[in-house]
Amino acid sequence: MSCNHARDRCTADRATALAVAASLAVALAAPVIAKAQEGVTGESPVFAQPKKDEPPPDLKHQEEEAAKIRVQSPLVTTPVTVFDSAGQLVYDLRRKDFQVLDNGVPQRIDRLDAATDPVTAVIIVEANDAVAPLLPQVRPVASLFSGLLLGPEGEAAVIFYGDRVHLAQDFSKDSDQLSATLKGVTPEGSEARLNDALARGIAMLEKRPKNERRVIVAFSDGFDRGSETGKDDIIRRATSAEVTIYGLGFNPAQALLMQKPQDQQQSPLDANVAHPMPPGQVPTPTNSESVWSTPVPVVPILIATGQVIRSALASSILEFYAGYTGGVFLSHWSKSALQEQLSRIASEIQSQYELAYIPDTLNQSGFHRIQVEVKRPGMKVRARAGYFYPTKE
Repeated sequence: MSCNHARDRCTADRATALAVAASLAVALAAPVIAKAQEGVTGESPVFAQPKKDEPPPDLKHQEEEAAKIRVQSPLVTTPVTVFDSAGQLVYDLRRKDFQVLDNGVPQRIDRLDAATDPVTAVIIVEANDAVAPLLPQVRPVASLFSGLLLGPEGEAAVIFYGDRVHLAQDFSKDSDQLSATLKGVTPEGSEARLNDALARGIAMLEKRPKNERRVIVAFSDGFDRGSETGKDDIIRRATSAEVTIYGLGFNPAQALLMQKPQDQQQSPLDANVAHPMPPGQVPTPTNSESVWSTPVPVVPILIATGQVIRSALASSILEFYAGYTGGVFLSHWSKSALQEQLSRIASEIQSQYELAYIPDTLNQSGFHRIQVEVKRPGMKVRARAGYFYPTKE
């Protein structure tokens, strides 16, 4: 009896011990099971991703500051025209084929695309007594502008200049209106206020949407007589507003071509239109003074013959402007050559690349020279010569 009782007691103690051990095992496993099932509502379990190693606090701060600087920096864009050794336009280049330098420092190209944005053009026509015999050649060219240059989405405005600057037509897509406007050009006086006319055209283009390609096409002998706007003002305003200037040169007389432009003072027009600033810059007095007091440097430019010359050696002031802004000046055209040369300008504009980069040289104020190079042998490149960047306040 006692032996059986002892045996039953030992069996009960062993059972109790096993039950306690099982309870402890369940208690210890419960948190793990709950954690693995968090957020599960019948779907497959969701497992948290391991955290990435965070950079040291000082390095993280530097990276954040660098990102802020890059976001706040201006995006510099330039139209780029590329020719092969035979003078033919090149269409098949990619970003890897280009290199861009800003003040001699290689830059990362952020974007390179075929330029497809709508073209907005200001057509400027010299209309004075000296060129009166040549004006009939300009009157019928509206169809070339509408069909080859502007297309269905482009718009054009027209400015005539002689003794005064006259807005003959505001921006319009109407090809019939453009034709009527050009047919109505008549000579006025003996002066040739080219600079004032360009300043008026640039002021109009500054107000246009950013996604448009801004172009000036000027029919002119290439020289200025009587303007109050200086040539440095034209360069600053055109490069800041990303306006490309093209010129088609009248040739009424050799004496007229040999006449040199006079030094001019600032135009009253400039006093009424705020000076444009580089992209991303607030037009404060300090910034404006920094940009607009900086002299225009002499830089190499590519002219119509494909020759690279110093800008000071340009044959006319209009060739000077064209070279700085990435355009071209085609001189001495005749009645038979005018349509061919205008078609050439239209083909160039419709065959350009648009290159964009964020410069890392913005610690340097003043004029920034842009150099665009193509790595493929035998290529010639035309782009705007640079832009002005102000000293920070």
